[in-house]
Amino acid sequence: MDSEAIYQALFDWLSMHIEGLATVNRRLRHFSHVQPAERPALFITQGNQQEVPIKGLDAKVELAAELYLYIHEGDHDKAPCTQLNLYIDRIREAIKPAHPEVCEYQTLNGLVEHCWIDGTIEVYEAVENLLDDQAIAIIPVRILTTN
Repeated sequence: MDSEAIYQALFDWLSMHIEGLATVNRRLRHFSHVQPAERPALFITQGNQQEVPIKGLDAKVELAAELYLYIHEGDHDKAPCTQLNLYIDRIREAIKPAHPEVCEYQTLNGLVEHCWIDGTIEVYEAVENLLDDQAIAIIPVRILTTN
């Protein structure tokens, strides 16, 4: 198992399968340092890793990642969550299995056993004088593989 290759594969997969992103990066930036012209922006970060040994078999390894999605909505008549929901749905679509009729798992081109969204998607929408025209989502991702 090569955990760096797995995280890079997740980055590559999402970069190729989500249309309309202005910025995609593995180095997280604070939302206040991402200009409106750089949005929609997606930052993919590495999380914890859990390894469970299985007697006589390869250890089961679960890798965590978090996707930080930043949106800017310049039209004050539109809620930023409208655009945020569109991109959350695009991420959901991108992380679904590539060929569900053959394999019900997202394998990142055969590199892992399964990759999926797991848990609560945190959403922070524009608050006057705080986030103003911005919306943010933090999406938890899990990746199952063996060592």
